[in-house]
Amino acid sequence: MKKFALLLMLLATTITFAQTTGSVVGKLTDKEYNNEPLAFANVIIKGTTTGTTSDFDGLYKLDNMQPGNYTLIFSFVGYETQEIPVTVVAGKVTEVNVPMGASAASLDEVVITTTTKRESETALLLEQKKAVEIKTAIGAQELSKKAVSDAADATLKVTGVNKQEGSSKIYVRGLGDRYNSTTLNGLPLPSNDPRNKNIDLSLFSSDIIESVGIGKAFSSYMSSDVAGASIDIVSKATSEKSLFKVSLSSGANTQTTFKDFKTIDGANWFGINPDTHHKVRNLNTYSFDNSFTPNSGTANPNMGLSVNYGRKIILSDESNISFFLVGSFDNKYAYQEGTSDAIVDIYDDGSLNVGSIFDTKTYSYNASKMLMGNLSYKINNNHKLSYNHLFVHSNSQKIEDFLGTTPDIGRPDDDNRLVNLVLQTEIQNKLFVNQLMSEHKFGESYDVNAAVSYNAIYNDEPDRRKNTFIINNDTNTTRISQNAVRDNSRFYGNLFENSIAGNLNAVRYLGERYENKGKITLGYNGSVTDRKFDGIYFDHNFTNPRTTFVDVNDLDATFNQTNLDNDVFGVETSRGRNSDDPETYLPQLYDATKTIHAAYIDAVYNFSDKFTANVGLRAEDIKMDVEWDTNISFPGFSNNSQIALDKQYVLPTLNLKYQLNDKINLRASGSMSYTYPQFKEIAPFTYEGINYQESGNPALLPSDNYNGELKFEMFPNKSELISIGVFGKLIQNSINRLERNSAIERDFTFDNSGDATVFGLELEGKVDLFAVESDDDKSQNLSLGGNATLMNTKLKFNTENTLFNYTGDSSALEGAAPFTINADVSYRFKVNEKETMSTLVFNYQSDKVYSIGTNFKENIVEKGVPLLDFVFSHKFNKNLGVKFNAKNILNPSFERYRDIPEKLTMNSYKRGTSFSVGIAYEL
Repeated sequence: MKKFALLLMLLATTITFAQTTGSVVGKLTDKEYNNEPLAFANVIIKGTTTGTTSDFDGLYKLDNMQPGNYTLIFSFVGYETQEIPVTVVAGKVTEVNVPMGASAASLDEVVITTTTKRESETALLLEQKKAVEIKTAIGAQELSKKAVSDAADATLKVTGVNKQEGSSKIYVRGLGDRYNSTTLNGLPLPSNDPRNKNIDLSLFSSDIIESVGIGKAFSSYMSSDVAGASIDIVSKATSEKSLFKVSLSSGANTQTTFKDFKTIDGANWFGINPDTHHKVRNLNTYSFDNSFTPNSGTANPNMGLSVNYGRKIILSDESNISFFLVGSFDNKYAYQEGTSDAIVDIYDDGSLNVGSIFDTKTYSYNASKMLMGNLSYKINNNHKLSYNHLFVHSNSQKIEDFLGTTPDIGRPDDDNRLVNLVLQTEIQNKLFVNQLMSEHKFGESYDVNAAVSYNAIYNDEPDRRKNTFIINNDTNTTRISQNAVRDNSRFYGNLFENSIAGNLNAVRYLGERYENKGKITLGYNGSVTDRKFDGIYFDHNFTNPRTTFVDVNDLDATFNQTNLDNDVFGVETSRGRNSDDPETYLPQLYDATKTIHAAYIDAVYNFSDKFTANVGLRAEDIKMDVEWDTNISFPGFSNNSQIALDKQYVLPTLNLKYQLNDKINLRASGSMSYTYPQFKEIAPFTYEGINYQESGNPALLPSDNYNGELKFEMFPNKSELISIGVFGKLIQNSINRLERNSAIERDFTFDNSGDATVFGLELEGKVDLFAVESDDDKSQNLSLGGNATLMNTKLKFNTENTLFNYTGDSSALEGAAPFTINADVSYRFKVNEKETMSTLVFNYQSDKVYSIGTNFKENIVEKGVPLLDFVFSHKFNKNLGVKFNAKNILNPSFERYRDIPEKLTMNSYKRGTSFSVGIAYEL
């Protein structure tokens, strides 16, 4: 079809201008991407302002040219500019087909291929336009423009995506962590947190990201354990002959930097803790190396350092070896002040039923190290092998210091006492990712692609320390408080998860590969995931807490071997305090295994140049086993039990695309999928925070999901997009986080709450307000981008066969913001090698449910806040550049409230405004 189109273009041009002028036509192709057309490349007649750009098929045409000799300049961002001499003959058409790439092609080159750089916004828009399924992606170019530091922030720039404040959980169209899936280069990733299904996307810095794709409509080759989005991170690989880049940055926060700051004893600035397991072998020996007393100091400026190195070795015209290495270190200090009030409801007389009321101080320090390597061997134009390795080491340290009152302490008029809670938490993650991938083309009609991965994650929580004190302001004394067994305790948690996954598919093209008639794909996806988690508490049980006074600046004077010997306190685990019984030292634990085998068939057929259909069918077999030994007995299950949750699915998918004209697409999508409970949602292990706890529910069952979407897309030019979409979802037997009735103020678990519906409207636009190119070396443009989501969600509670008494008969879905908007305005000015860019980025998410209430407690709601960031960058030349960022300029208050019926604030804090400046040098 493309050859035929080129022939028609040649013929038409020849007929029209045969007598007086000549024409130049041709095709621009990519040198290392299987003869794919190169769209939107510039073709300029040297010494003039006359030119054109290649279309989506890589075709270009210059007509009405007077006979003579010319030099044509072919250029594209990220590729080497080429100058080709051309002779135009009257009445004839000159055909010039040019290969574009990182290195110049020889003039006698016939077979032309090149690499498409999917870092640019233009390339990703082209990919979105040509794709059959509905997809969205954000590339490295846009990440830089909007000061996006990691993959988590990248997803928040996409329509319909928002994040739960204070956590790593991403919500897509109102559906949270359990409804999403995450892959790296198309292969699944493990979670770094036992409480989450998906890995924390903030672990993936922008240094290693080529693009982040968010698929909100599904095809048969994707994992079906999804209803929100399938998020795929594409890692960087070099396309240049040689690359070396060093970046250094430093930053500050208005309410943190150079202020008083507390850190955890035993933790360090570099964020490496080799001692992640306890050493207790005898409860009568105080075997803890770290002090309960935090260290005091000053918050230094944040810093970041990254080094990139890549090289391509040309072996022949078709063969090369390339490698790309990235190493980085980043750290960040944060301090927050706020409030935390446990508001339950309102009494009949109008007074508040309030539990604890605290003023809060939170000190956080994070350090992250990352090393990524990519090795690629292109055997020839038909065969390619690649290997990716990623190592991420992250360490987060947090001290939460709460001071306030409870209904029993500090509330009566004559009670001048305060309660002080202090929780010190360090979490260390070590992630290893190994991927081996191959791509093979046989003849003009067959492809075979295979990939296998081995991943491992170590998630350790060493020596989490909690203290509870009562401060008597009348006597100016502080003593131990012991209302609960965990009031003064240490905790060690260790998780190890490893997974093996593989993909295999065979593609049969209908006709030749590039005739674009359609294709049929047969494929297999498989994975085996094994998780082992154990945690042990060492509770300090004081004999006479009312008379045990402490110095909060020297807690070692209380928590020591002498006081243990003198029975001031005793140490016990959740299994007792008999030091001679080996079972006393057994941790609470759960082991889990999940095996998935899936086969699929996927067919794409172009009924015409305008209409394309994609039909798929996927069959999955899932087996999940969870075995636990904890101190919790759930109704119907003992504290030492196991479950086997096995299911089989046959799931259809349908994607339709109608190209109304060269600029407008109409799309439709429908699919069935499922949502499996996660390991931590099933295992009855209790995770305790400073003033809440959360545990699993072994009675959970999978959800069935039905997804549908219609979308209109218009591409006014190569860098612009206007789209409108409507979507709907039905989730049967949905899983939700809820607050249950308990002696604990905030006690959370999970339940199959009932059927849920989601309906929404999405708008997106990217437009150039003006774009001026004065000559080849000078240009400027002002662009505006934005997206908005309007959404209605409803969860109809299932009041039968449930252990929970829901408040009311329905609720909005947890984490679903009815309205979300992202907007940015960007100005770019370029003169020769100098380039200046500035961008203002805005985000707003409306109020959304944080947790669903039960037993007459109303929902806890997270308040919507506006966020505003500013980014400025300048390149002095091709080697040296600087960048300045200002984040959270408005510095709003982040709040959660219970609406009963007025909005009564339960939590509030501010993050402060952050500034950073960086410099980068590239060879």
